[in-house]
Amino acid sequence: MYLVPPVLLGIAAATFEGMSIGLMFPLLQGFMQKDFSFIQQITGLGRVIQLLPESVALRDRTLFILLISIFVIAVILKNVLRYASVLSMSHYGERAMHHLRKAVFKRYLSFGKLYFDRTSVGHHVTVLSEFVGQSMGPVVNTTKYMNAFFSFIVYIVVMMVISWKLTLLAIPFFAVLHFAVQSIITRVRAYSVQATERGAALGKKSVEILSTVPLVKAYSTENDECKHYAAISDAKAKIDLRSIAYQQLMLPIQEMLTLLAASGLLAGMLYFLVHEQTTAPTAFMVYFYLIVNGSAKFGTIMGLRGTLARASAPVEQVLSVFEDSDKCIVPDGKMMFGGLQNDITLERLSFTYSAERQILEDISVTIPKGKMMAFVGPTGGGKTTIAHLLMRFYDCPPKSIFFDGVDVREFRIHSLLSKIALVSQETLLLHDSLAANITYGLANVSEERLQEAVKRARLSELVKNLPQGLQTMIGDRGVKLSGGEKQRVAIARALVKDAEILILDEATSSMDSTTERLIQEAIDDAVSGRTAIVIAHRLSTIRHADHIVVIDGGRMVEQGTLEELLACGGKFAELWEHQKFH
Repeated sequence: MYLVPPVLLGIAAATFEGMSIGLMFPLLQGFMQKDFSFIQQITGLGRVIQLLPESVALRDRTLFILLISIFVIAVILKNVLRYASVLSMSHYGERAMHHLRKAVFKRYLSFGKLYFDRTSVGHHVTVLSEFVGQSMGPVVNTTKYMNAFFSFIVYIVVMMVISWKLTLLAIPFFAVLHFAVQSIITRVRAYSVQATERGAALGKKSVEILSTVPLVKAYSTENDECKHYAAISDAKAKIDLRSIAYQQLMLPIQEMLTLLAASGLLAGMLYFLVHEQTTAPTAFMVYFYLIVNGSAKFGTIMGLRGTLARASAPVEQVLSVFEDSDKCIVPDGKMMFGGLQNDITLERLSFTYSAERQILEDISVTIPKGKMMAFVGPTGGGKTTIAHLLMRFYDCPPKSIFFDGVDVREFRIHSLLSKIALVSQETLLLHDSLAANITYGLANVSEERLQEAVKRARLSELVKNLPQGLQTMIGDRGVKLSGGEKQRVAIARALVKDAEILILDEATSSMDSTTERLIQEAIDDAVSGRTAIVIAHRLSTIRHADHIVVIDGGRMVEQGTLEELLACGGKFAELWEHQKFH
C-alpha cells in the first residue's frame, strides 16, 4: 500500500514527460516552416484548437503561445509530480529503515547473554549504525530507478511512434549496454562483501579500544592502536575506492556506447530520410534527443543493480540477526511466577558454555525461603554462572533448577525477574543521573521510596556532596563514582526494586576496609527478611550465612554452616586460613 502513491505519481510524471517530448516535434516543425497551422491536424491538439475562436485558431502567434504554454505546463507538472513521488517514497523508505532498525535492536535484546559472550559488541553496533541503512538503500532510492523506468518506457513508445524500424535498430544497443554493465556489477558485489567485512572489523576495533582506554593508557599503546586502526581503515578505504572506481566506470562506458549507437542511428536516420522520406527531419531531431536521454535513463535503471550489489552484503548481515541459529535465545515459559513460597532447588545442575569445557557439574542444593545461602570457592569455579542461571541469563538444562518444585524454565522470565534483584561485582551504570540509575527499569518510584533506598544503601553522604544531588550525571559507566559508590548504587537499585530474592555476586570484592564496612552494612540491611544468595570472595562477608556451599572446579565439594565447615578442616577451612593472614 505504501508503494501505490509514489508509483502512481511516477506514472503521472512520466506521462507528462512524454507529453512535453511529443510537443517538441510540432514546436520545432513550426519554427522551421514558420507555420503552425498544421497542428490543427494533430490528434488531440486539433480538438483543443477547434474549441478556440477562429481569430485565435488561425493565427500562428496564438498557436505558438498555446503550444509553448502546454509544453511549459507539462514540464512543470512533470517536475511537481516527480518531486511528490520522490518525497512520498523517501518518507516510506525512512520509515522502513526506522522500523527495521527498531526490529534489529529488539531482536538483539531477545538473545541470551551467551550470544554476546561469544560475539563482538562492535560488530553489532556496526550492524545497527551502518548495515541497516546500507541494506535499505535500494528502498530509499527506489523512486530514482522507478521514475527512470517509467520515463524509459515513455521514450520507447515515442520512438516507436516516430520510427518503429529505427527503434528496432536501437534496441540491441540497450542490450549491449546491459551486458557491459553486468560485468561491472559482479565486481561491485564482490567488493561489497569485502567492504562489509572490513566495516565490521573497524566497528569492532573502535568499540574495543574506546571501551578499554585505561588499559591503552596504562601500557602506552596509543601509537600501536592507532597503527592497527589505521591498517584496518586503510584496507577498507582501498576496497571502497575500488568499488567506487567500478561504479563510476558505468557512466563513461554508457556515454561511449551511446556515442557509437547514436552515430549508427544517425546513419540510419539519413538513410530513411533519403530513401523513404516518410518522417520529417524534425522528428529525427526529437528521436536523437530521445536516444541520448534514453541511454541515460537506461543507465540509471542499470544503476539499481549496482545499488543492489552494494547492499547485498549488508542485507545478509542484517538477515543473519533474524536467524535463530547460534543466538542462544533463552526460551520463555508460560507460567507466571507469583513469588517464592518454600525454596529454590538446584538438582544435579550441570552446565557448559561449549563442548570443550564443563563449567558446573552435578550441583545439588536447596535454598529455603528467607534464608541466606552463600557460594564460595576459588575464582573460576562456576559460582557466578549459578547466579546467571538463576537470573535466566543462560538457559539451564531441563529439571535442574526449581522454584517451589516447578522447573524454572516453565516460568515467564519477566515475572520471575520481577521478584529477583542482582548486585554484581561489575556494576552496570548508564550515562544518566544518579536517580535514573537507581530507579532503572522501575516506574512511578516515589521520592520517599528513593530516599529510603539511598539511606539504607549508605549513599546519603555521597548525594549530599554531589553538585546536583540525585540529579547529578554520573558519566559513562558511572566513571564519576568510585568502585564502592558504584556498588552501593547497585544495592540501592535492588532496595528500590524491593525484590524478595536478592543475589549478591562478589559485592565486596576488591574494596578497602572502610568501603567494605559501608557495603557490608548496606548488604546486611538489604538481605534482612529476604531470600539471599551470596557469591563471596571475601569469606568475612558471609559470617551470617545460614548455609555455605563450597564450589571448586565446577563441583560442590563441601556444604554446611560456618562452624561445621571450619570444624571439618576441609577446603573451606583452608580458604579461611589463607584469607585470615592476607
